Amino acid sequence: SLVAWGPRSLNINSLRNYWQPGLEGVQQYSFNYTFFDNPFFILNENRNSFNRDRVFGNISATYNITDNFKATLRSGMDYSSELRQLRRAFSSNRFRNGGYAEHDVRYREINTDFLLNYAHTSGDFELDISAGGNRLDQFAFTSQSQTTSLAQPGIFRLSNTASPIEVFEFESNKRINSLYGFAKLGYQDFLFLDITGRNDWSSALATPFSVDNVSFFYPSISTSFVLSEVAELPSLFSFFKLRASYAQVGNDTNPYQTTGAFVAQTPFNGQPTFSEQNVIANPNLKPEITSAVEFGADVRLFADRLNFDFSYYDAITKDQIISLPIGISSGFTQQVVNGGKVRSKGVEIIVGATPFNNADFQWSSTLNFSTNRTTVEDLPQDDGRLTLAFSRIYDSQNQTVFLQVEEGGRVGDLYGTGYLKNESGQFILTDEGRYIPDNRLQKLGNYNPDFMLGFNNQLTYKKWDLGFLLDWRQGGIVVSRTRALGNVGGQLAETSFRPESGIVPQGVVNTGTEANPIYVANTTTVSPESYYRQFYDRNHEENNVYDASFLKLRQFSVGYTFDNLTLLQQEAHLRLSIIGRNLFAITENPHFDPEQLAVQGQGFVSGVEDMSYATTRSLGFKASFNF
Repeated sequence: SLVAWGPRSLNINSLRNYWQPGLEGVQQYSFNYTFFDNPFFILNENRNSFNRDRVFGNISATYNITDNFKATLRSGMDYSSELRQLRRAFSSNRFRNGGYAEHDVRYREINTDFLLNYAHTSGDFELDISAGGNRLDQFAFTSQSQTTSLAQPGIFRLSNTASPIEVFEFESNKRINSLYGFAKLGYQDFLFLDITGRNDWSSALATPFSVDNVSFFYPSISTSFVLSEVAELPSLFSFFKLRASYAQVGNDTNPYQTTGAFVAQTPFNGQPTFSEQNVIANPNLKPEITSAVEFGADVRLFADRLNFDFSYYDAITKDQIISLPIGISSGFTQQVVNGGKVRSKGVEIIVGATPFNNADFQWSSTLNFSTNRTTVEDLPQDDGRLTLAFSRIYDSQNQTVFLQVEEGGRVGDLYGTGYLKNESGQFILTDEGRYIPDNRLQKLGNYNPDFMLGFNNQLTYKKWDLGFLLDWRQGGIVVSRTRALGNVGGQLAETSFRPESGIVPQGVVNTGTEANPIYVANTTTVSPESYYRQFYDRNHEENNVYDASFLKLRQFSVGYTFDNLTLLQQEAHLRLSIIGRNLFAITENPHFDPEQLAVQGQGFVSGVEDMSYATTRSLGFKASFNF
């Protein structure tokens, strides 16, 4: 809010005493009472806190039946309990009489499995066979108790309520039973074959009347061939391995997708109310299955001083579990369906090198390259687009970025609105020099990168060491609400050009008719305020898009090691180092970290930035002893 609407003339220190004299605890002092709270009032009074307890551990027992045959039984639990408290003081913008809420969040997961394993070596053959089973139990519980009006200021307790306490609860249980087996076969340390199979039974796919779809089986097979063990290769090759695999992975869903449930709503006249969930459950829901093939090679040269690891994969996901939008006249907003076919192809390349390795100086370097393209080959509807997610400021299509897919399109395509253009792509303006809104959804771009590249280095000279990691992301877009609101408010550098004579918007004016247009260059001048308010209008995302590419210095460290020290009568080594993370980025975007994501509900929306906070740059000092 301060970024977009806080005037440059505002003295932030004048807001530090945030209570109005004589009204301490009751009325804040702010620069804009209509929309915004005093930032120091938010910092010191409107606090969110949480206290989390977590217990996790496991116990296992192994019994050697014979020298080659053993049985293992293992069970583990992860339990967490979290109390979240949200405090809102009197005169808060959205809570004039204050507010308080407590969230009780609990989660428990119990994993129990058994495994039988047989291993045997006979001559040139190695055999390792295992079979087992697993039971996974998940329990989740959330209870939210809140009051939107306090009786007395500054007392944040549910007992200090001036309005009926609202309580919302949610509980879910899920169980997956599994049986699985895998076999590994090796021949003369150069030929290997791995085969696996797993069958899951998920309670999330059951209904009160049927368990027909709860079971799903997914196998895999992989092989590798070490060419350097059987063929005479040139001396520069120290290792050469080829590999290939085919695998299937099954996936279920969350509870209550096959059977409807009632959801607590805001109480009415102090009485609890419930309504059916806004998603139509699907009692015939099936598991989704992903099938993938992968080919790769591991090549090492010059006594492992230079190595290459290459992988190519092609994965197809069918029967995806999707929440399909439906007309609100049905009384619901979405319906859970199976459908769609998505193909994901990609390449991953790792190059490692040790350019120098002598007594005084060592340098090792790793280059990691990856690229992926995911396309939609089929949708569970005959035509049109399918909305997977959205990022919305208000309840308006013109202020919403939609993540939509269509047949032949890519996952990650973003859609929004813009301004009217002619066939040449020029903006069409009115006679007054104003942009003409085009409220039809148009593709803004795709948030996925063309490729990503990581460059990690470690250098050592005698007792000194230096390391750094560079990350390069190329391609993709990000829709920025910081750019929209900051420029509409005249706060960002893009609006610094403000000639008194006005600005001539770039575009054309139609001097003909709609049927027979005649376009001439616009010559009409508008005020800088009018121009920037139109061009960056948050109702239309087209002009608020950045290239998401960046080059980041992700991590940097420099250290010195003291040898031959004596500590507690033992020889020790002390290393002192300075470490920095997220130190700087080279990017087209001057206002925020291009990796920032918008929040919608309880999740993140990729490709959208929504008035985000600045990310942190950290510098630290580290001392480590080795005995």
